[in-house]
Amino acid sequence: MKVLVSDNISQAGIDILKDNGVDVTFNTELSYEELLEEIGKYDGIILRSMTPLNEEVLSQADNLKVIARAGSGYDNIDVEAASKRGIIVLNTPGQNTISAAEQTMALMLGLSRNLPQANEALHEGIWDRNKYQGVEINQKTLGIIGLGRVGGNVATRAKSFNMEVIANDPYIPAERGEKLGVELVGFKEVLKRSDYISIHTPLTDETYHILGKKEFAQMKEGVRIVNAARGENVDTYELAEAIKEGKVAGAALDVHEEEPLKEEHPLLELEDRVIVSPHLGGTTVEAMDNVAIDAAKQAISVLRGDLPRTPLNAPALQPEAMKEIEPYVNLAKKLGAFYAQWGEGRIKELTISYRGELAEKEIGPVTTALLIGILNPILDTTVNSVNAGLIAEERGIDITESKSSTTERYSSLIELKVETEAGVNNLVGTVFDDTDLRIVEINGYRVNAISEGNLLITNHTDKPGVVGKIGTLLGENDINIANMQLGRHDAGGEAVMVMGIDNELNSEVKEKLLTIDGISDIKEVNL
Repeated sequence: MKVLVSDNISQAGIDILKDNGVDVTFNTELSYEELLEEIGKYDGIILRSMTPLNEEVLSQADNLKVIARAGSGYDNIDVEAASKRGIIVLNTPGQNTISAAEQTMALMLGLSRNLPQANEALHEGIWDRNKYQGVEINQKTLGIIGLGRVGGNVATRAKSFNMEVIANDPYIPAERGEKLGVELVGFKEVLKRSDYISIHTPLTDETYHILGKKEFAQMKEGVRIVNAARGENVDTYELAEAIKEGKVAGAALDVHEEEPLKEEHPLLELEDRVIVSPHLGGTTVEAMDNVAIDAAKQAISVLRGDLPRTPLNAPALQPEAMKEIEPYVNLAKKLGAFYAQWGEGRIKELTISYRGELAEKEIGPVTTALLIGILNPILDTTVNSVNAGLIAEERGIDITESKSSTTERYSSLIELKVETEAGVNNLVGTVFDDTDLRIVEINGYRVNAISEGNLLITNHTDKPGVVGKIGTLLGENDINIANMQLGRHDAGGEAVMVMGIDNELNSEVKEKLLTIDGISDIKEVNL
């Protein structure tokens, strides 16, 4: 077994490879051209983020059986191209969880006691105990946004400091909160009650600038902000303003909207109230050892014919069977992604109904695709064909499948029924000519919507002028309408509209749309 280690990893991982009889080549200096020449010699490769494994490189990997990413992100790996060549791709998520949680606590404590500032002053020969008076975190309220692996570990540690911990995470079952001793509350409640707010969410459209000017205005006077998750989760320019105004007492940030952090960023002018570090959350000896060891062990398992623990791809059906259902796999993923951006509340139950000719096919990959579509946008865990069902189970989501060979109007349909704490929603989709994926029903309203691009979905009263005002407002803001579908039951009653638009909506346009008489709700979905 020959394995190439093409990026710097801990020696602990390399030792495991050698101890298991693997012929290891360690070369982090390969040029792209050299990688093209060398990759075909190896059965496996272990890498971090610097080695590009695109389709061109993988086309030369005639003997490659496994790609092991020592870490969680894998933007540098073409997983689809690897799958087509039968190469298993794996990563090592969760191995830096403790390091990230401890970094969060270090930031919170340093912020509370002004330790970095006092340290710097003392190194400059200044002894001033009064200037650096701090505050206790004892009996303070910590609001956690995102109660996943890292957020949960932060909660446990904060409670050991006698903090009251509340959290907002609409995708976490109540049982997890109870187990951690954390009160699950609404997002606005976190803003209102917290003395400290710590963010632990992935970066999605929903979490981009989840803390901005509007949110800072709703917080307690003297709140402190900690972010060791994703830099773009906080509008740091508005954060700087909130600190200058005294609304926010201080902030401790390990991650930044732009990395490296620009020298002229206004936060750097507030060194007495702001702590910044250069993205050190996972940079510990232990975390680096953990990802290297995990990657090495999983690579060895694959080379011995076993399955890895955390694969990013998985064996598919036979090509003929997959070809028959592939259009509906694509449709299912679209339906799931549509719901993830459109629906509200923690998902409790999914009912997936297959009707018509599709009911006679192997629908396992279709259900999996729907779960991937619905879970990937809302979780910080990579959801794939191997782990989708397990993740849904861990999240307390009950899944029911049903089949019926009869259907009206269409040869095959997928119906998705989602029960949440907020209510029940339905989506129905079908496929025309294998490539034309359509959403044909939304909560009982018949539509015929193209499921791609930017979609504006409105709930409104069916009365003259509403649709026209929407079109006028979009036109005034240089937003072109590509297509439109309207569904209603009775004239003058409630209606649903799905409008394809060429540009994403900004917050100002969304707010203006909601002021139009007759509109009760709008959502934007990007497919």
